[in-house]
Amino acid sequence: MPVSYIFSSRTTILAAVALLSLTVICYADSDENKNKNDLSFESLSLEKALRIAEINGSPAMDIAEAEILESSANLATVKSKYGFRFKAEAYPRYVYAIDDSIGDDINDSYYFLSTNKILSDFGRTEKLSQAAEADVRAQAIDFVSFRYHHRLLIIKAYMNVLLADKRYAVDNENMVLKYLRYDKSRERHELGEVSDVDLLGLESDYRTELLNRMRSANRQSETRAELAALLNRPDEFPAGLQPIKTETSDLKIPEYDDLLKKVLAMNPELMAQDERVKSALAKLEHSRMSSRPVLDSAVELGNYERRYGEGGKWRVGVNLTIPFSEGGRFRAEVARRQANLQEEQARYQLMKNALRKQVLELVQELEVLKVAAEAAAVSLEYRDQYLDRSRSAYELEIQTDLGDAAAGMTESQWNSDRVRYNLLLTLGNIDALLGIDPAKRFLELAK
Repeated sequence: MPVSYIFSSRTTILAAVALLSLTVICYADSDENKNKNDLSFESLSLEKALRIAEINGSPAMDIAEAEILESSANLATVKSKYGFRFKAEAYPRYVYAIDDSIGDDINDSYYFLSTNKILSDFGRTEKLSQAAEADVRAQAIDFVSFRYHHRLLIIKAYMNVLLADKRYAVDNENMVLKYLRYDKSRERHELGEVSDVDLLGLESDYRTELLNRMRSANRQSETRAELAALLNRPDEFPAGLQPIKTETSDLKIPEYDDLLKKVLAMNPELMAQDERVKSALAKLEHSRMSSRPVLDSAVELGNYERRYGEGGKWRVGVNLTIPFSEGGRFRAEVARRQANLQEEQARYQLMKNALRKQVLELVQELEVLKVAAEAAAVSLEYRDQYLDRSRSAYELEIQTDLGDAAAGMTESQWNSDRVRYNLLLTLGNIDALLGIDPAKRFLELAK
């Protein structure tokens, strides 16, 4: 059976609203006269990107918010069943006598005010209310979880732009080197110092690197389009982005068992599904109560204009309705609710199994990326020293591969950034699984 989480719908909603408010405070300036350029794409930082996303919103976030409002409205509808219902009706009618022998004309008008209220349905509405409250809690939790995943997508898109720019620099340097060698060999080819085959080989290398650079340029546009869409400004592509600090030297990989225990206890999506199980159970209990009686009261003040009618009389009554049978509808409804409960419980177990697999994959990914980060750091140091040696040899007019060394250094920097970005994104995914804002980690690094 699912783990039980004890909190009221009001508490959950307030928590979600408070979290939203804190986020807005973090990313939005309270000064109403703030310069509009602060929200431009010029010199875009990750913090500014997140702030823009909060202010602009997104269609996906609007849908998630609408689902909360819908479930809240459903809860209000259920609770209204125990409220007072007022009604006013008027039937102005006048009967004209066709023949004097029939009688005089008759004022047959009828006016009345009435109110009625359910006194008790012996727990049926209470169960519906419990189900609706659970649905509201589920939607509120889902909303917060969705916002965390949306921010993670923004962070990933931001990093992809940075990596695309770095990759373009790598491919551009390689292309320039290949072209210079090809161009120099053309002159030697005219002198007969380079064969046709060797020249074609150098030209092929150049054309390949040119194609790689074109693809990198396209990737720059694609990543910017993706980021702009997530920031809900699809027609504006960000230009230069500020780099992200990626300090990971003190990274400690969590133990699988400890992390899994925390995830199963704190995962928002699992908590939301637990609320849906509670909702399905309450709906089932409501269906089982369908044959219970309903006791309601009514008060009516009417005015009758008939000659022999009653005028200005109060009527007070108590009604007891007992539904004995509705042709098998009760049994069918119970069967439907039982099936729904079984489905929601199965979804809960599937989510737990998926989380176990996901946590294991994330821990293993962290282990691989930590080793990859160490290897990238060593490679970067090697490329740095190799570049220094090549530069010193060049200054001494000694033949050297300075261009290759510089290109290798740029590619090593790109690979180092790629590994560290992936490592941080993996940590961000773990934060999201734990119900922690993944943006917090990155914003703290930026300080």
